[in-house]
Amino acid sequence: MNKRLSTLVTALLLTTTLGWQQPLSTITAAAKTTQTTKTTKKAKAPKHAKAKTVAGKSTHIKLQGASNARDLGGYVNQNGQKIKVHRLIRSNGLSTLSKSDQKKLVKTYHVATDVDLRTIVEQQKSPDVQIKGVKLVKANVFKAFPAFPDFSKKNAGDKMMKKSYHDAITTAQGRKAYKSLFHQLLKNPKNKAVLWHCSAGKDRAGMGTALVLSALNFNRKAITKDYLKSNTYLTKTNAENLQKQEAGWKAQGKALTPTVIANFKDQNGVKKSYIDTMYKAINTKYGSMDNFLHKGLGLSNTQLKQLRNNYLTPAK
Repeated sequence: MNKRLSTLVTALLLTTTLGWQQPLSTITAAAKTTQTTKTTKKAKAPKHAKAKTVAGKSTHIKLQGASNARDLGGYVNQNGQKIKVHRLIRSNGLSTLSKSDQKKLVKTYHVATDVDLRTIVEQQKSPDVQIKGVKLVKANVFKAFPAFPDFSKKNAGDKMMKKSYHDAITTAQGRKAYKSLFHQLLKNPKNKAVLWHCSAGKDRAGMGTALVLSALNFNRKAITKDYLKSNTYLTKTNAENLQKQEAGWKAQGKALTPTVIANFKDQNGVKKSYIDTMYKAINTKYGSMDNFLHKGLGLSNTQLKQLRNNYLTPAK
């Protein structure tokens, strides 16, 4: 294999790491697939709210160009307060939104701010669609792609993912990005929505959602339940990514073993152990999530109260 093809194949593998799923049609002919979206059934919400468990349900936003977009409105926290609809939106990449997608996000979901949590390289190679009337805020959680591990080794993908969740919380770059997200949430008008996303909408956006829900008095069990929904909405996308990764691996002349495939699956999905790693990093360095919101992200009691007043209905 010539040097150029080897470099391109390596780029293919990196672009799917941590949900960095950019258009890859120019990477290698063997790895080409047509990107499609999948309409999935909504997860059933429990009939009755129980103390300290998730209640209510979010809305899966059906878009042609983004499969993992969700409105958090409808969730009920442990104090009986419900997130207002069309205010808090999480998503995967916005680079392939159709005109109708853009109209739906603005007209139906009232999106006014788009917070892009991807790396600068991702933002440059696959920029968000410029939606009229929507402010774009670039807040990269990581400065650059991490070194790609040897996926022929057992649990390499799992270890890589857990390290990324640890680093997102413990590095100044990661905290700066999430501070920026909260800054936009605090500035956001009461009739508008903030949308935050990464490429797959599962890791960096997933951690951002966990922090937002924590600030709104949701407990860990409820947050984890929302976090794991990405596996449902990304089923089709992840199957396509796996095909690309397998093709890229073979193009390098490497053996596609069960271990390699398992590592690819670990990086493409979400697992409870990943979000648990984030909580462990927070508890180890700050003692609790509440301390992290105050000391790690610099949120005051007044600001937390403002967030709750802006995005939650009054307690019954």
